[in-house]
Amino acid sequence: MAYQDLRKWIDKLEEEKELKRITVEVDWNREIGAITRKVLDNKGPAILFENIKDYKDTRCKKLFTGGLGTMGRIALMLGMSKNSSIKDLIVTTKKRFKEQIKPLEVSTGPVKENILKGEEINLYDFPVPFWHPQDGGRYFNTCCGVVTKDPVTEMVNVGIYCGMITDKRKIAVSLIGGQHWGLHYEKYKKHGESMPVAVSYGWDPALLYVASAGVPPYVCEYDIIGSVRESPVELVKCETCDLKVPAWSEIVVEGFIDPETKDIFGSWADHTGHYTEKKTMVPVLQIECITHRNDPIYPSLLECLVGAGSSQ
Repeated sequence: MAYQDLRKWIDKLEEEKELKRITVEVDWNREIGAITRKVLDNKGPAILFENIKDYKDTRCKKLFTGGLGTMGRIALMLGMSKNSSIKDLIVTTKKRFKEQIKPLEVSTGPVKENILKGEEINLYDFPVPFWHPQDGGRYFNTCCGVVTKDPVTEMVNVGIYCGMITDKRKIAVSLIGGQHWGLHYEKYKKHGESMPVAVSYGWDPALLYVASAGVPPYVCEYDIIGSVRESPVELVKCETCDLKVPAWSEIVVEGFIDPETKDIFGSWADHTGHYTEKKTMVPVLQIECITHRNDPIYPSLLECLVGAGSSQ
């Protein structure tokens, strides 16, 4: 089942009593993390935080998390009953992953309602949580689709790769050579060129479902996402690079990774239940443009899916 955007997905979750709106004030600094951990441990609903400390009058005021936090919600994403068996989920997923529906390019979309460049760009305008006590910082990239293109074959990859804010226009990223976008990066690096990157936040949850899977490097995730949602992905061109992103995204970040630029990447709690190394030097995504919908909803995950979308 295709959800036009994150807002339609939230409506569906609310209809199914799978969503809780938090309207009392919560602190982005660890309190959101503590609440989310407790809810997930008890297999509770997805959460939409609507009253976040320091984010009453900012560009973005809402944070959504836990959309695919249970098997029942994964079933809803696939257009099935939330009481479907795990076996049925596996059978349906395998079938749709074998099929492909090509994306459609459109001239514009809601994500173009606001276009920010230069001094207008400030990643701290978005309510990015400090999730865990030992995290190295605030992780902007946890629940997103990172888009890159092979400079030789022009094959596109969409994966989930975590990234930490180091400056209002910079995100230090976990970029490992064996990952699909890592293969793209090595080709750019070999020729001394910067790699264009676009990141989509908040859309049909099918994007996250596919971006976190091990899709082979010769297959475009957009084709599989189309099959999973049983409708083509509507793509719109980026403002500053030759990449395309879902037109109904809540937020899109555009930038480039210069092979010569590195920054400190702190520890983070990943999906294995452990913290990673405390400090390491990694590539940096330098932000050139941010586009977003009016009153955007920022999606985030309690744990970073490092390595998701790899070529393995």
